[in-house]
Amino acid sequence: MAFLDNSGDIILDAVLTETGRRRMAQGNFRIVKFGIGDDEIDYSLYDKNHKSGSAYFDLEILQTPVFEAFTQVNAGINYGLLGTTATDLLYLPVLKINEKTVYGDNISKTSGLYHIADTGGDTASAKIGTKLSDASVKYLEGTATGNSYILMETGLDSGFGTVPIGSSENRDSYVVANNLNDTSYTVFVDNRFFSTVQGATTNSYVNNGGGTTGTDLNYSISLTSGTPTSLSLGIANYSGYKINGISNLITYNDTDTDQDTSVIGGPRGTMTALGLVIKSGISAEYTLYGTTSNTTRLASSTVNYIDTNVYVQGNASGAITVIPCTIIRLS
Repeated sequence: MAFLDNSGDIILDAVLTETGRRRMAQGNFRIVKFGIGDDEIDYSLYDKNHKSGSAYFDLEILQTPVFEAFTQVNAGINYGLLGTTATDLLYLPVLKINEKTVYGDNISKTSGLYHIADTGGDTASAKIGTKLSDASVKYLEGTATGNSYILMETGLDSGFGTVPIGSSENRDSYVVANNLNDTSYTVFVDNRFFSTVQGATTNSYVNNGGGTTGTDLNYSISLTSGTPTSLSLGIANYSGYKINGISNLITYNDTDTDQDTSVIGGPRGTMTALGLVIKSGISAEYTLYGTTSNTTRLASSTVNYIDTNVYVQGNASGAITVIPCTIIRLS
């Protein structure tokens, strides 16, 4: 792996992926579409107060070294650019995890990880859920009958109380009208550890009723199984599932109480709830891919655990987030 010097002329560095080389050898290679990403770019380098004038505002960004082209599909583009015809978008959609405590079943992360309980090591006298609770660790239940979830929402994160504010009118004009409203999401999970995922049902809802206090939050969220999809993340052993997005009808009001219930500081799109279902019968996987008989990961317990990442992407906005998870069971 190496960087290309981008301080002078613009460089186009292109290579064929493994699939491309195979199709070239078979004589049926042709380019039908392409994707553009900005994985290396730090937009905080934009300096609108540069002493040398506007020609230098974005100079550091334009001269950022870029990676040489990769041949592996999973290393090519992790953060693709959004294609839109709108010329008045000041903010691009983001996908953020909502850990506001007003949502009773919402799960908070511990030590940077979301814990998922595997009951495969439970006995009549010792249960992983009890051990996690005793250690004050909130966790996902890891079963198809669980009610716990990770709550997520998309929208334009312009800042609470700043323009454009998170009003219903701005939601319609900035998000819905520009086809950035994520009515569905794709979740990618490692199929060695998970059998499926769950998402919000279509009759779930969330709003603040246009009220003036945080107690005006109205929500009802239940889970249903996601639908397998052929979409690929480009990472080995990962499978995709489509889950529902529900309208995020939390709106701004003069007392700024939308900040008590939302993590998006501007016009909001949708929300979803994510549940993760652990594959039954995993045992050898802890030895192959994780850690066994550990006495420090969970207080007063000996556990096996596997760390893994879950990827969630809005199907309209293209916004993506990575959720670090640890699957944990009693040894």
